[in-house]
Amino acid sequence: MDCKSPKSSPSLNNPGRSPLNKSRLSLYSSLFPYSQSGGSSFARRVLTVPKKKAGKLDDALSNGWLESMKSSSPPKKKILKDPGLDVASDDNDYAYHSWLLSYPSALRSFDKITDFASNKKIAIFLDYDGTLSPIVDDPDCAYLSTDMRSAVRSVAKYFPTAIISGRSRDMVYNLVGLKELYYAGSHVSLETHRAKVLPSPACKEFLPVIDEVFRTLERNTRDIEGAKVENHKFCVSVHYRNVSEKVSLLGYSAERVHNIVDDYPQLRLTHGRKVLEVRPVIDWDKGKAVEFLLNSLGLENSDDVLPIYIGDDRTDEDAFTVLRQGNRGYGILVSSTPKESEALFSLKDPSEVNDFLKSLSSLVRSNRVMASSFYLLSSSPYPSGNFFILSLFQSARTNHIFNFPRSFPLIKQQTFSAISASSLDTGLTTELDAVSSHSEVVPDTVIFDDFERFPPTAATVSSSLLLGICSLPDTAFRGAVDTALADRKCSATDSSDARMSCFFNQALVNVGCDLAKLVPGRVSTEIDARLAYDTHGIISKVHDLLNLYREVEVPPERLLFKIPATWQGIEASRILESEGIRTHMTLVYSFCQAAAAAQAGASVIQIFVGRIRDWARHRSGDPEIEAALKRGEDPGLALVTKAYSYIHKYGHNSKLMAAAIRNKQDVLHVLGVDYIITPLKILQALKESVTPDDKYSFVKRLSPDSANAYNFSEEELVKWDQYSFASAMGPAGVELLAAGLDGYANQAKRVEEFFGKIWPPPNV
Repeated sequence: MDCKSPKSSPSLNNPGRSPLNKSRLSLYSSLFPYSQSGGSSFARRVLTVPKKKAGKLDDALSNGWLESMKSSSPPKKKILKDPGLDVASDDNDYAYHSWLLSYPSALRSFDKITDFASNKKIAIFLDYDGTLSPIVDDPDCAYLSTDMRSAVRSVAKYFPTAIISGRSRDMVYNLVGLKELYYAGSHVSLETHRAKVLPSPACKEFLPVIDEVFRTLERNTRDIEGAKVENHKFCVSVHYRNVSEKVSLLGYSAERVHNIVDDYPQLRLTHGRKVLEVRPVIDWDKGKAVEFLLNSLGLENSDDVLPIYIGDDRTDEDAFTVLRQGNRGYGILVSSTPKESEALFSLKDPSEVNDFLKSLSSLVRSNRVMASSFYLLSSSPYPSGNFFILSLFQSARTNHIFNFPRSFPLIKQQTFSAISASSLDTGLTTELDAVSSHSEVVPDTVIFDDFERFPPTAATVSSSLLLGICSLPDTAFRGAVDTALADRKCSATDSSDARMSCFFNQALVNVGCDLAKLVPGRVSTEIDARLAYDTHGIISKVHDLLNLYREVEVPPERLLFKIPATWQGIEASRILESEGIRTHMTLVYSFCQAAAAAQAGASVIQIFVGRIRDWARHRSGDPEIEAALKRGEDPGLALVTKAYSYIHKYGHNSKLMAAAIRNKQDVLHVLGVDYIITPLKILQALKESVTPDDKYSFVKRLSPDSANAYNFSEEELVKWDQYSFASAMGPAGVELLAAGLDGYANQAKRVEEFFGKIWPPPNV
């Protein structure tokens, strides 16, 4: 494969990404109205659930849910702060701005960081791919830019500098090309102009089996075009970045790898950025690598060192945790999208890492820190394998103890109080009135306890909401979570994982029960995204939650169950709907998802307009999106129009919901759709406008007549099955679905981890 040379390496600001939006903790207004024949009460009680058999998460992961799709996230747009503008900012801008309050920019906090470094020895650990170099399609082409190489070389002039990587040492050296650095690779040896450290005996025993697996994988993936197998001595990686998206969706290559690894119990399969990794089953990660290195350097028990770790991958969290829990130093997360982390500071992308390194060199020249005491190390998650690292730096006794308190990012309460004195109160016609005459307007808002001023009529309970409740202990729903953690049957469960899963189910239902008392409509309960590729697992989970809801006297007709729109999720919806259980399909990014969900009889189908648009702005190669662009249409809005037309033209009963609405024009282009989830900023602008703006057309765009006039191809009118579904999923659908699943699953995992930290509660 042709690659650019190091002198013309990729730019630091990678344009090939689309955002991963964090789930909103939404309470929907006038959504899924429910007619109550009479009053009902919902008893608050301590719930119990039976011990359940764990699902096959690994199978689900390897069959298409690839966290590597995070690489499709683009740089964020500038936040619009002018309230007079009628174009809303990216729906992730506000979340990112709020996120920075908890993870301040390391550049803006540079003086604070270096104040701690005064008269101390600084050890800096850096991730390689995604930190020093952007993530690129071909890992062999992940060169340092000329500017980044200059910054690293400048740092190496003043401080011992090393790069630690999951790649082989030679591969990393060839990419970086600086002789003055230390290089540590996945083969657990370190070779530099100063020292060499050999593998540990515990690691050597895996060499024969890893070599055998490498040969087997190489032989069994030769017919998969674009697949690339690499032997890193102590880690084998299978790159699928250049494999056809349709093949990736089918899980064809992943299934082969999984089946091969199943025959080797001493190995495990993990997922990186568009890479499957085979690693030994040993207790080793980046956090332990940091501890081992600090110990080897004699830096673990002194009071004059400040370790700093900079990385972008979730494998770096182990290192962040070590520095945080041990009160040893700072973690700096490289990310342009909000995500929970044990890091204390953030940098947006490799260009900011470049600026940070240059600033360090400048500090040395200004004598503000001690050049002879800096230790610069670097690590890589490419592949994010086991890190066996060592170096022979000048021995020094160090350890700066400090503690930076940090809480979860604040979740801002928002209500309509800011627009309560709007023109609607005067009886005049507003733009919001005009919109509401065609579609149900659903405020996209996060509310915890201000129901009196803005009473929603329906709600969603999710892992995101549980995280928000746990981070704000004074919320009205914290008691529901505490009650779940006090459940005796869950507490008596032998397995820790099963116990946390039990608590998780309890908490969802307890909070859902409280919400059901507050809203007249339905409560939508999120189903664990880790079950996204397990039809029976989804159905079992829904039945378990439904039984728990019955125990607190919330009837099934008050409930929806929010399921990811994988093929397995759609099949689960078909079965559940046949049982009279209402389903809400989410993460819909392609027509085949919407059509298959409609054929399955899903009650609600949710399409994310803005996320599809973002993908199209920075990526190409999706036939459906390319066709919309050629017609001069926005691809997200075009998908809403197409799905609406299909549902109404062919007599399906599903309701269509347009989400990730970014501006007023988006609202007007989907007028007539069943539900429009609209940000408060847009709603406020609509409600404060006394008469419709002449430059906008408040015309119903979607109607049964427009649906009947829509032309579909024969291929689009098939009875969808798993093969046709997989074949029709374009790159945008594949990547955005995987990204959404990854985000939801991480949130669920974090809830269970949080419960594990606070359980048992004081009164148990």
